Amino acid sequence: MPCWSAVEVDVDEETGKVTVLKLVVGTDAGRALNLPACHGQLEGAALQALGQSLFEELAYDGVAPANADPRSYRVPLVTDVPTTFESFIEEHGMGPGPFGAKGIGEAAAVANAVEDASGVRITQLPITPEKVLMALRTKARAAS
Repeated sequence: MPCWSAVEVDVDEETGKVTVLKLVVGTDAGRALNLPACHGQLEGAALQALGQSLFEELAYDGVAPANADPRSYRVPLVTDVPTTFESFIEEHGMGPGPFGAKGIGEAAAVANAVEDASGVRITQLPITPEKVLMALRTKARAAS
């Protein structure tokens, strides 16, 4: 199933903090049998992908997980939801399901937006401020 994501971010080059300013997601549903539910699925999946892209990371203390509880495992908060968050559903009616419907899912574009905003490519999730800072410092050293 085709999915589309576009992300605009701000990267604080002093701290490495990535702030998502705008998130636009879309998918091809074939035929949306319940349009509000399709938007809910798409938007929920996009926020899960945002969490995976920027926050979620299981840390270990030796062999034991150090943050495997709801109080310390970082997931997106309502304050992490971008001010501009849009979703769209494309329908061509040619899916294999009833009335041409098909399943929908998510895709992430945060790493591309971070690279566009800062000039550094982060290739390992989550995209933490520490990883962004390290990449920015490596880029600066290479330029001098």
